[in-house]
Amino acid sequence: MDKKIYYEDEQKDDFSGVRRKTIRVDKNYKYQKSLLWKMGSFILYRCIMTPIAYFYMKLKFNFKIINKSVLKKHRKSCYFLYANHTQIPGDGYMPSVLCFPKKVKVLVHADNVSLKGTKNFMEMIGAVPIPNHFSGMPAFKNIIHQYVEQKNVIMIYPEAHIWPYYTKIRPFGSVSFTYPYLENKPVYCFTVTYQKGFIRTNIKAYVDGPFYPNLSLPKKEAIEELRNIVYETMHKRSKYSSYEKIKYIKKESV
Repeated sequence: MDKKIYYEDEQKDDFSGVRRKTIRVDKNYKYQKSLLWKMGSFILYRCIMTPIAYFYMKLKFNFKIINKSVLKKHRKSCYFLYANHTQIPGDGYMPSVLCFPKKVKVLVHADNVSLKGTKNFMEMIGAVPIPNHFSGMPAFKNIIHQYVEQKNVIMIYPEAHIWPYYTKIRPFGSVSFTYPYLENKPVYCFTVTYQKGFIRTNIKAYVDGPFYPNLSLPKKEAIEELRNIVYETMHKRSKYSSYEKIKYIKKESV
């Protein structure tokens, strides 16, 4: 263990270190892009970002994927992917390595596209900002549906906030599981675990699924059931972490 971090609320505290003037993502936000933009995105994502992601994860974390073969069942169709949120920029890189050659669209907080001069870059490599104003929801749901039709992977970090090197699974709600229910698409999850290496901290990611929305249940119950399955699976996998680089301590227990 190298350091300690004290927290108050597992669902609200954020330790990413990112502080930006957040842009407004509402009905005026443009998710639709031009053909030229899409061509640039293809080149940036496939020829630049994907190899960088692979070498970054391998060199920095000796990144290993366990049980990746389960994804083959839906290699030609859309699926939703959930994971614990513990790395910058690793959480942007891991999905593209894990799901290659499929393209991954990552649902992100508006902060991720708020840094001046980087908005287009972030979107081109797969970032899809979640509306921070209700008026933006219709366009957001529409673009999610389009990505589903295009057979992309939709990546979601349900914990929402980044806790670097955290080895447990924080509580998260069921709202983000509405999308696979509405689209009737399978769900997978991968759980990042940490091990002590000779020189560096190593990462093993465990892949599980597919899990399917139970359409025989009422909507609310089906969404909650899907959330519970993913949470319990990730919770069990998180126990494979054997090294705590950062110890998180709740302030009440100090």
